[in-house]
Amino acid sequence: MSAKAKYVMGLTMTIALMFGFLDPIWPDAVVSFKRLHIFLFNLLTGGSLILYYTEGKGIFTVKVRAFFALALLYALFAAAGLYIPTLILSAPLFLIVESVRNSRFSFLPLDFFRPRVPVHEKFNQASLLCLSLGIVIASLVIINNEYAGWVQYEKLTIEVFFLGYSFPVSLITMALMFSFMTERSSRLIGVLKEIGFWSVNLGVIIFFVFIIFKWFAAEMVISITLFFTVFMIFFMFIITAPAVQQKTFLLSGMVFLLFTALTGIAYILAYPFPFLSEYKDFLLQLHAMVSLYGWNLSGLFIIIRYNDFPIRLNSFLAIFLHWAIVLVLAPLGKYDWPIAVAALGAYVGLLTVVFLGHAIQRSVRQ
Repeated sequence: MSAKAKYVMGLTMTIALMFGFLDPIWPDAVVSFKRLHIFLFNLLTGGSLILYYTEGKGIFTVKVRAFFALALLYALFAAAGLYIPTLILSAPLFLIVESVRNSRFSFLPLDFFRPRVPVHEKFNQASLLCLSLGIVIASLVIINNEYAGWVQYEKLTIEVFFLGYSFPVSLITMALMFSFMTERSSRLIGVLKEIGFWSVNLGVIIFFVFIIFKWFAAEMVISITLFFTVFMIFFMFIITAPAVQQKTFLLSGMVFLLFTALTGIAYILAYPFPFLSEYKDFLLQLHAMVSLYGWNLSGLFIIIRYNDFPIRLNSFLAIFLHWAIVLVLAPLGKYDWPIAVAALGAYVGLLTVVFLGHAIQRSVRQ
């Protein structure tokens, strides 16, 4: 990736985090900072990098550039509550994602059911499919809630479905992890990889349905199942991935993901147990922060520097700074603006170190 593209990605990621702090400071703004926070990180940056990684050309192609520009407009219109242009922009965004998916894979995702197809390829295609379906489903929710009124559920909100744009980024990070795992491993590992693929994808989809219908007991069962699935994948990654610099960042990301699962379980427990209810808002903030800027960001780091590893930086110090931002500075910054400023400064420093660290030697291009 060119230096210019890295600067653009770093800038959008920084602005995304900044918007995450602005709601308490400017509650009466004409635009939703929460939506901008979600879109600029997940849809704009995450979606563009998913397409960039899938095409594998090492540059921002015309399709990636077009997606980036349209996603930026989509984010601005959706944040301002201008739903007609948001719906209009959904069509070309969907077509671009599907064009990239069909060029790399096929229209029907039959590879999901083929045991000889590497699991990382399945996760890659699932990420694209989830992104395109997310655009369609979000559009249907907008039409339902703003115009048609077909169905009415308390949890069937635009915000809930907009948050679904984080799932494609999570899946592309899974694709990266599985791409580092040894392909010619034991039959047991092969079976566990397939179980991991289906458990993650079906588990999150089913979990989303349970959220809509507010089935708390079912949400708890799925959350615990996903936690043990992530733990299984974490263990497989440790024993099968080679000792390369990328592994260190992805292991950190997996610990973030385990922590995400635990905070999600704690948030669900806050409903039946009143003594936890006073912590619900903080648990939700922490859960979202660890998911977006912990787990997902770990994968985006690898994609942005994909052709540069190994890079000249102290990985452990970078990861320590990453954890300090995600677990301490950013969550507290939601409640105190000087801490928010400190979080932004530390975040810019982290992105600068990771994005601009010099390559020790160039690997073969993707």
